[in-house]
Amino acid sequence: MSPPQITELANQTAQILDRLIEIIAQKVTNQLRQELNRIYEINLEPEQLHRSSIKSTQTSTHGSLWSINKLAADSGIQKGTWYKWIAQRRIPAVRFGRTVRIRDEDYRKLIQKSLRPEIILSNRSSE
Repeated sequence: MSPPQITELANQTAQILDRLIEIIAQKVTNQLRQELNRIYEINLEPEQLHRSSIKSTQTSTHGSLWSINKLAADSGIQKGTWYKWIAQRRIPAVRFGRTVRIRDEDYRKLIQKSLRPEIILSNRSSE
């Protein structure tokens, strides 16, 4: 295969993967909406669950950097675990003197990577 053919094949593959991600995200959103409707007996519209409509309070009040204390409180993950992940370079961090901060963007990426679309929420109703 010539380099232009490889590039074209890579572009086509990327487009297919992007479409698959959209399909999976839509299915997960629909299942989440159905489960929330069932649990809370409310009627949420899909646009109310859209990822871009969810804002972190940290971003709106303190810019786009999270302190470890705020991350621990928001995520329920212990501070020691955050420091370990930073040391392991699992999540990038910024150091200001003795203060360590994590960008909101990196926090969201970590959460997004941790989501498991193969979990089917509707199976919980059979338990």
